[in-house]
Amino acid sequence: MAKTPKTIDPAAVAGKLAVARKLNWVCYAGLLVLFAVWNLFLDGSLKWWLLQTIPLLLVLPGMLKQHQRSYLWLCFILLLYITAGIVDVMMPTRGWQHGALTALSLILFVSAMMTSRWQVQLHNAQR
Repeated sequence: MAKTPKTIDPAAVAGKLAVARKLNWVCYAGLLVLFAVWNLFLDGSLKWWLLQTIPLLLVLPGMLKQHQRSYLWLCFILLLYITAGIVDVMMPTRGWQHGALTALSLILFVSAMMTSRWQVQLHNAQR
């Protein structure tokens, strides 16, 4: 029995893609602000701020051009932030920053992954 190809409504995918892109930008900016506040004002460590911020800034040009690969690379980078955030959240002496890092990273990971998927679906539906 042959499978019937799944039909995709381009308007519905475009709507979901627009919401995901907005969520990407909100969480991306939230992470950058969190790192600035955390490292420059609370801890006073320029070295840690650079170490946390530069990987995120590497994908910024591709995100501005809405390239699918940039969202995929962002997901790979975010795995490091999620891992570090979860490990630090489990420690009792850590502050609120680690919980915020974990939450923002997880939301951005899911929204970037779905943005990449919906970009491909929209591209294939428009061909």
